[in-house]
Amino acid sequence: MNFNFHNDSIRGILRNLGQAKTDISDIETFLAFAKLANGIFREMNSDLAKQGASQGRVIVLSLLSRNAPHDMTPSELAQLADVTRGTMTGLIDGLERDGLIERVAHKGDRRMVTVRLKEHGQAFLDDIIPYYTNLIEKLLSDFTEEDHEMMRRLLFKMKIGFDQLWQTPECRGLAKEEKPED
Repeated sequence: MNFNFHNDSIRGILRNLGQAKTDISDIETFLAFAKLANGIFREMNSDLAKQGASQGRVIVLSLLSRNAPHDMTPSELAQLADVTRGTMTGLIDGLERDGLIERVAHKGDRRMVTVRLKEHGQAFLDDIIPYYTNLIEKLLSDFTEEDHEMMRRLLFKMKIGFDQLWQTPECRGLAKEEKPED
């Protein structure tokens, strides 16, 4: 689920409700982070769609390229991409339909299939990668080496908090895509 933190009414409610329980600085930092992340991914998805790509498609092609010449099973791809097997099946179907990958019989077990990057898929990926490098360069061009180091440290701290939060009993269900009760 994506939250639109651009909406000032949502921001205001979170600030007002949070003042009693949480430091307002925590809320403001989280909202700034969420707004930036949502904005980056929204624009990236829009740009990639214009090129006939998506984050998921690029991830699958990148995994296959990085692991070539080793073919990968759909389960391996799903695990490495951190998506469900169903989501991966949809990505593989679309990439195969577009001639970017192919399914081949598993060498050790004929009941299984593996996925292989085709030459056209590598060329497609090669055309998309400059988009990512340009985006990263533009977003971070004003960062000093100290800025990069500080940002990595802060994001690491945030990730530790995120990992700890999702291990608590009340959040464990949410991490498994269960909907909270109203």
